[in-house]
Amino acid sequence: MLVADAKTTPAYLILNPASGSAAALLRSLTGAARERGIRVRVLEPGEDARHAALEAAEEGARTLAVAGGDGSVAAVGGVAVERGLPLVVVPTGTLNHFARDLGLDLARPLRALDAFASGHHERHVDVGRINGRPFINNVSLGVYAEMLGDPGYRGNKLRVAQTKLQAVFSDPELRRALRITPPGEAPLESVITVVVSNNPYEFSRWDRFGQRHRLDTGTLQISVLDASTLDEFERLLAGTLLGAIEFRPALHHWTSEGLETGVLGEVVQAGVDGEPIILEAPLRFSVDPGALRVLVPEGSPTSRQVPPLEAGRHAARTLRRWLHPPQVPSRQIAEVL
Repeated sequence: MLVADAKTTPAYLILNPASGSAAALLRSLTGAARERGIRVRVLEPGEDARHAALEAAEEGARTLAVAGGDGSVAAVGGVAVERGLPLVVVPTGTLNHFARDLGLDLARPLRALDAFASGHHERHVDVGRINGRPFINNVSLGVYAEMLGDPGYRGNKLRVAQTKLQAVFSDPELRRALRITPPGEAPLESVITVVVSNNPYEFSRWDRFGQRHRLDTGTLQISVLDASTLDEFERLLAGTLLGAIEFRPALHHWTSEGLETGVLGEVVQAGVDGEPIILEAPLRFSVDPGALRVLVPEGSPTSRQVPPLEAGRHAARTLRRWLHPPQVPSRQIAEVL
């Protein structure tokens, strides 16, 4: 749907320089935004993206933009939903799951600012909620969420992953901490990880593995890894890499408009769009169909299918960034500001 020229309305760009490629693009991105009359707010270390977006809304913003990773997009997107404002996403994060599934050009992140030109399009996409908190990609529970919550995770992901996996497979009680029952099946007794996603992920094709064809189905996808031994987990991982995920009995996935799950204890560690958070039990998931208005450049596809070779290169770049996140020199931020 064509909408009015965004140049006639106050727009604010919330820029997280600690995300992915944002550091390298800091100067060109702020310059391109200001040329379009967009006010730029560069987050300082430890500053909250949601708080910055709320301040922008209070100052009269009629369009919010965010440059950063999926966590920053979710934070600013939540404010956009609450205030009824459109959102522009500039993909400068490490993974950029939401931007990729939205159809944005990840190789040319500054092109997303063309959404502020006349002739851009507005899309209405779903927003998931966990105990009322919005999420745009997914919520993870179990061993991956425990990894995210570990203070040493960002500095040594592989070591933390190994430690957490060894712990969960050596203690049966940890595998019973999450209580979940797939439709028509018995309760699962060795839950390693639960992922509740905002719209269904692709599992059957390796070149689109983990991508979403649509962001407006009005459904959640629940994916549960139920494995009792590390060997079983490794076989599942191998099956995933070989494209045989559909035939692995340890993985259960189904769609629903909502979910409630119990946990052992009053609180649980979760990962919400890749950000660690402690949630109170029980956990209630829901979806708000079409709640988020997103502006995209004219001609953007409804989703972006990555060719197999490009997908492999993108996976390698993603892994490198995931293992070695870039550091942002404070002097570089000061020069831009």
